Amino acid sequence: MHVRFLSDGNEFRSYGGGNFSKKKEGGGGVFWWAILITLLMGMATFFWFFSIMVFAHPEKPFNYKMLAKFHKLEPLRPWTTYTVPNGKKLNARELLTEFFPYSGEQMTVKNDVLKRSFIRNYKHEQPIYIQGSYAVLSLRMLTTKDVITSGWVVRARATDLENVDVEILLPGLTIKDEPFRVGDTISMDNNKPQVTALHVQRIDGDRICVTTIPLAYSSFTKTASAQKMNPPDALNMDAYWPVTRDTGSAMAVEDVGSYTTEVKKVAAQN
Repeated sequence: MHVRFLSDGNEFRSYGGGNFSKKKEGGGGVFWWAILITLLMGMATFFWFFSIMVFAHPEKPFNYKMLAKFHKLEPLRPWTTYTVPNGKKLNARELLTEFFPYSGEQMTVKNDVLKRSFIRNYKHEQPIYIQGSYAVLSLRMLTTKDVITSGWVVRARATDLENVDVEILLPGLTIKDEPFRVGDTISMDNNKPQVTALHVQRIDGDRICVTTIPLAYSSFTKTASAQKMNPPDALNMDAYWPVTRDTGSAMAVEDVGSYTTEVKKVAAQN
């Protein structure tokens, strides 16, 4: 009597290289493919969220550099007195009332919004315009270490409230285009909103300094030769805010001296 087995038992050999071993190898390949696909999906999700954060917060230094490198930033718009967007108008007292209650975290968030709005040409948020009269305390030329690397910056104080300082960035002007003189009064007309807030800094207890820039890049400065302002091509978002030093309750003598020295240095280079 002959008995024939349908299987010769090779599949039961342990680690013998038979069919059983081959099936295990095939299962391991599927496992590693599943790991790889999971990692790729995780990376795709990460870069998707990363790109959203970069575009959503162009005011952050790293994000701004990244967008500028790949030419994803819209050029700053050259506004005029007739095309500037509508916004909130605040004089010195209203500025102090508005920003003095802010905590440190609230001020940081507000400053991010102000810078983001400016970079986006106020497509989604309205600007805050500065109104009133301000006496010029000091001025100097901008350098590569400032948020705007060419032009002038003017530090002025409200004539009716010494607790409020403003610094006005005037991009594109040269050494010959000195915009104001120390002691001049800058009047910001309520009927022609121009100067918008970019940053608010609490200084020396109950005082604030507001960094501003004229959205209408013409017909703002006092001297006739200083009518050649233009929007900056790029911003240095790593710069320190505010741009100028605090002059205290009265204009510091060293600020005037440093301003004079800076003017002479730039004039010699030109």
